[in-house]
Amino acid sequence: MRSALITLLVAALLAPAVAAAQFQPLPPAPPPEPPPLPAVPGSEESGISGLQEALLILAGVVVVVGIGVAITRDARRNAPAETRPGAGGPSSSGAGSVGERKKPDPRIARKQKAAAKRARQARKKNRPARK
Repeated sequence: MRSALITLLVAALLAPAVAAAQFQPLPPAPPPEPPPLPAVPGSEESGISGLQEALLILAGVVVVVGIGVAITRDARRNAPAETRPGAGGPSSSGAGSVGERKKPDPRIARKQKAAAKRARQARKKNRPARK
């Protein structure tokens, strides 16, 4: 018990010395920046001209249109034959074309309807009470 008290007393006396050793004086402030030099007449740049701006905008439009053309060409080339109209696949007869929807399986439709009903009832049950 006595040794613990002595250890605690020594630690309490050394703590301020250790804490003071962590702080160092602040570094000196950086020198102030020199004032900017006055502009020499005729050396100012006015940026890009109107013609250059129009050409840059035109180049941007050409790049975007080119990317769009490349994407659509690749998509048409890699699409399966049965989904392309007039490709001679099974959809060319008119049945099951791209715009038509297949009739859902009645068992799946019943399951989906029952799940939606359970979810609706759960939402109603968890609504906060009206005042």
